[in-house]
Amino acid sequence: MSILTDSGESQYKNDPVYRFTSFIIPALVAIIILLFLWFSRDQVRIKEPRTITLYCFSAMEPVMEQALLPAFQDHWLKKHQERVEFITTFAGSGIITRQIITKFPAEVAILSSELDARRLVSGGIINIATWQEIQKQDKFCRSPVVLFVSDDIHTPIHNFDDIDYENMNVIISDPLTSGEGQMTGLAIYGSQLRQGLSHEEALLFTQAAFSKTQNHPSNSQDALEQFYAGLGDILFNYEAAASYHPGPTDSWIVYPERTIMVEPVAIMIQNNISPEQSDLINNFIDFLWSATAQRKLSEYGFQTINTSTEPEFAPASNHDIFTLDSLGNANSLNRNIIDQLLSPK
Repeated sequence: MSILTDSGESQYKNDPVYRFTSFIIPALVAIIILLFLWFSRDQVRIKEPRTITLYCFSAMEPVMEQALLPAFQDHWLKKHQERVEFITTFAGSGIITRQIITKFPAEVAILSSELDARRLVSGGIINIATWQEIQKQDKFCRSPVVLFVSDDIHTPIHNFDDIDYENMNVIISDPLTSGEGQMTGLAIYGSQLRQGLSHEEALLFTQAAFSKTQNHPSNSQDALEQFYAGLGDILFNYEAAASYHPGPTDSWIVYPERTIMVEPVAIMIQNNISPEQSDLINNFIDFLWSATAQRKLSEYGFQTINTSTEPEFAPASNHDIFTLDSLGNANSLNRNIIDQLLSPK
């Protein structure tokens, strides 16, 4: 056995080969590790966010963009550790209905009422079973058609009958493109019907109101902006629209004694939903009925199902607030009322 002395050990460490290998080997190992990390960087993939393609009527754009969609993104991230992004289209309910019928790739459609949903059935986009489920389901929010009246109007207005459609500058959204325009037509028609007029008399009154009204914006948001820009004396719109213009305004709101309660519908467009998307889409639809979503809808002026906080509309004993169902089924209303408003007078 040989014993390495201190002088021998020092001589060994001073050996050029030892010094070279003791430096170069760790350096080579470090370089190899760095090269491995560099070339394997593409193997560590960042998880892409999932997407939902949403088509929604324009009156709900503020609450969707500012409240509901961010709330769902937070909800899904916390529950599944996945990011969700929305590909959104906001337009009049009539416009997005026609876009979906012509095969635009909506996965979810939020329409102003069952009127446009029924058109999707006629267009072969949703089947009868889905349509029947929509009809049975509680609506996730609602809002009555009311009147926004300029301070320049001093005539007492309590009902749609009190409006001088020929001499006042009235704004009604176009029923061809806007669900709000369609529901305004049914609000006027129903208000006459429920006063005892016949179908023919109520329809003639409604057609006259539309024909004498010169200002027909393409959707409820455009109509609201025109009214607040001073371009009209009276605006027909949803009650919820009052919350979209905070601060003092030169106008007041009339809650008609007879008007319609508008109930939007949320629909999955099954033909555009892949199997791997089903869980995400179903969760988003269900989220609309959650306490979180209902609270945010209330904050934006919609009347809701699950929250106690409601907007200011509290019908008095003499108010007659009716729904679409009370006027007939959606198919006959489209054919006998809405289509008649679109026909040349």
